[in-house]
Amino acid sequence: MGDKKWKVVFGADGSVSDDEVYSQRVTIFNSKSEVIGIFKGSSTPNPFKPSNTSISGEDAYPHISNGKYALSHGTHKGKPALVVNNNGFVPTKSKNPNFPDYGKRANFIHVHWGYKPTWKGSAGCPTIHPGQWKEFLSNVPSGVGELVIP
Repeated sequence: MGDKKWKVVFGADGSVSDDEVYSQRVTIFNSKSEVIGIFKGSSTPNPFKPSNTSISGEDAYPHISNGKYALSHGTHKGKPALVVNNNGFVPTKSKNPNFPDYGKRANFIHVHWGYKPTWKGSAGCPTIHPGQWKEFLSNVPSGVGELVIP
């Protein structure tokens, strides 16, 4: 039997109906697969580039591919966050528009707070509703877990 880990699982887009920006249900499971928290989040980055709003979707930022990734405690912009794949590369759905030489991959992906309730504010990272971030982080077990992106 494999080592059971805690997990942060993003649901399908639209799994939370009352919040159009953070429209995915994010569930934290402990190592016994018990639910220990449910929050609102988004596994897709900000839909447009603030510096040039005509650039949108996957042309603006890399969307990480569906899958399972290692998740550990670390920092984002100097504040506690969750680090995906030890800051190493993860596959993306299309070429990384910010770093074309990377191809279909991105690094330094973190699960972090959204910057505004009305704006995902991420350049590729999965985010949690800013009003729920502190509670979310306090529910995440210590050690290494797993991130699941639908």
